[in-house]
Amino acid sequence: MENYNTQLPQIKLPQYGRSIQRMVDFCRNIDDRHKRTVYAGTIVRAMAELLREHNPEAEIDNQVLWDHLARISAYTLDVDYPYPVLPLEKVNAKPQALPRPQHDIHIRNYGKMIEDLAHEAMVTEEPNRRIMLFELTANQMKRIFLIDNPLAEEDDNKIIHDLLTITDGQFSDDIYQVYLHPADELRKITQYDPAAQVVTKKKKKKKKK
Repeated sequence: MENYNTQLPQIKLPQYGRSIQRMVDFCRNIDDRHKRTVYAGTIVRAMAELLREHNPEAEIDNQVLWDHLARISAYTLDVDYPYPVLPLEKVNAKPQALPRPQHDIHIRNYGKMIEDLAHEAMVTEEPNRRIMLFELTANQMKRIFLIDNPLAEEDDNKIIHDLLTITDGQFSDDIYQVYLHPADELRKITQYDPAAQVVTKKKKKKKKK
């Protein structure tokens, strides 16, 4: 009766195929330890050739291959490994969950970077530099808004309103003085840099509403 792959035991690492699994099973039954080790080296070379067939440009790491050999054998292959074998508990270990950021973001679609920029402006004592940082923040916010909403109409009042929300309404006099570049200018650059902008138009103070 013909055996189908679905009826055979599941192989440990499918990328190497069932032939490598059979070679490992055969190697485990070799009585002489030295001969087992020599045959294990042959298996590792065959594994490397299989990987090169699928990806000729791949860099082959022999230590990884020996680790994979141990996994294919379910860590029952008693040979002289040329490298320390990665323990099973480390192979199966789940990565530690990244801690959630403790910082509350006022408007999440702008991200934490905008919050940090706005905070830097708020703690700056020199007025002109503070306005410059608010301007940097506002233009970066506008650029993010344009990327996220490519069909939306240009709305500088929304950007100013969002910045006031982020700053909890503080420094409103400074924020109303910032100059927001036209959408076409901001779309041409990958990141807003106030030093790279040549402003020929006199800044307009925005009226409070």
